[in-house]
Amino acid sequence: MYIINIGNELLFGKTINTNAAFIAEKLTSAGIDIHKTIVISDEPNTIYKTISDSFKESDWIITTGGLGPTKDDMTKKVIAQYFKLDFEIDQSTLETVIKMFSDRGLETIEINKKQAEIPAGAIVLPNKNGTAPGLWIEKNGKTLIALQGVPFEMQAILLESVIPLLKQKYKGVCAVVHKDILTSGMGESMIAQKIEVWEKRLPKALSLAYLPSPGQVLLRLTARAKDEKTAKQFIEVQLPALIKLINSSLVSTDGETLTEVVSKLLTKHQKKLAIAESCTGGYISHLITSLPGSSRFFKGSIVSYSNEIKRDILNVRESNLKKHGAVSEFVVTDMAINTMNLFDTDYVVAISGVAGPSGGTKDKPIGLIWVAVATPTRVVCQKFLLGKNGGREVIIKRAAMAALNMLRIELIKNDEK
Repeated sequence: MYIINIGNELLFGKTINTNAAFIAEKLTSAGIDIHKTIVISDEPNTIYKTISDSFKESDWIITTGGLGPTKDDMTKKVIAQYFKLDFEIDQSTLETVIKMFSDRGLETIEINKKQAEIPAGAIVLPNKNGTAPGLWIEKNGKTLIALQGVPFEMQAILLESVIPLLKQKYKGVCAVVHKDILTSGMGESMIAQKIEVWEKRLPKALSLAYLPSPGQVLLRLTARAKDEKTAKQFIEVQLPALIKLINSSLVSTDGETLTEVVSKLLTKHQKKLAIAESCTGGYISHLITSLPGSSRFFKGSIVSYSNEIKRDILNVRESNLKKHGAVSEFVVTDMAINTMNLFDTDYVVAISGVAGPSGGTKDKPIGLIWVAVATPTRVVCQKFLLGKNGGREVIIKRAAMAALNMLRIELIKNDEK
């Protein structure tokens, strides 16, 4: 299956092409493989050539955009030209258009009635959210499905009309099952190295995708089979070996985020958490409080961005600030211990670092982060060199994930006692 997204607005960069992502997600979940996505202009010759070239490689195409009544909507005309089809009035569409305008107290003008002009022989895909219907055209072993460019119109037609028809007509439809395995604390290349032998031995029915984000790597194991039960069984056979190989960095196999895993551990044992942030500027607290029910375990935080706040509110020792600097093991340890006393909590995460883009030195480069986690029995501290790739925002996200993962590990250790 090929997807062709038509519209100058997509090429200008002002409109994000969400249609391609939505179609690809829904079709792959339905067991239909997408082999190519193309974005092109509204220019008729470009549309014609792209359709012609695509049909040389695929028997199935989905287009979006260009079905409206205005002069820049050229897709329907080009499709009719390509398949050598005349136009005819679809009475059902015409009645729908007239009723839609009548319900709004408006007259149906000629340009609106043109929405009912359909290439002869096309299957009309009703559009309950707009005036232009979708089209399904089959000829000479080729099938073209033309959908709207307006996302909410396209989405409804895809889900209600296109996918059910595809399951009837598209050869090779199979059940597709995904399993997401979230990791943290280990880079993509390191994971790939650890599981290389296992990955090479995967049967053809299974594939693995690496989906890295700042501070995390999501492994998506996908199984394709004749039915969902068989696909799930393929995954269940392979999953234990994968978990064993990456166990030290495994966060979840249940679709949970790192923050959600931490939340569940704290809630399970009825423990309280506070946070002392510097370089992350409240981002860790934001992640925590974004979860419903976080008030059950989260008591609060202090963004101690300046040394004065570290000293005067968190009681960080002046000697540590002067001798070692704010970005140091000594300072984050003071931050963690004193925040625990200040908030009377069971756990504290404290963090300080150099997020950039300026402020780095030879001894303390951009991307240097210190994290301390205070627990009921000890304080652990760790240094991270996160680099400066991606800039300030990415460094902050990596730092937050590193801190939350340290907390997760300590919670699990105490869980095992």
